[in-house]
Amino acid sequence: MRRLVRASVVIVLVVEGGLCFAKDKTASQDPVTWGMQSGNDGCVIFKESEETTSEMAAGGGFTTHTVKQLEVLDAIKATPPKKKYSETGPDLDELSELGLHNHLKFVKIPKKYTLEQLEKAKTLCGVQ
Repeated sequence: MRRLVRASVVIVLVVEGGLCFAKDKTASQDPVTWGMQSGNDGCVIFKESEETTSEMAAGGGFTTHTVKQLEVLDAIKATPPKKKYSETGPDLDELSELGLHNHLKFVKIPKKYTLEQLEKAKTLCGVQ
């Protein structure tokens, strides 16, 4: 039993080390745009986020489910109906339809963004 616990601790440390490496990478990521690329009347800037849910599984263990999300950070001449959208088919379809009908550009920046990334996202919006 003690060996199992020690192995779990080692695995957690390796996973956390991998996450730290990924965090350093986000500082250099450029914002990503989609939707109306020109002639847009408004713009929505999203930051990446995620929602993790846990539940008890059969046998006493836990299962987790993580869904990547887009969280509205800023909206320029636009009022999105929700503050968070899951990066799943139905929510992405809803965003596409919203962008098409309202001539919107969407910009996504990392979860842990820098001020430079936010400024670049606002510049990419192209709406005053």
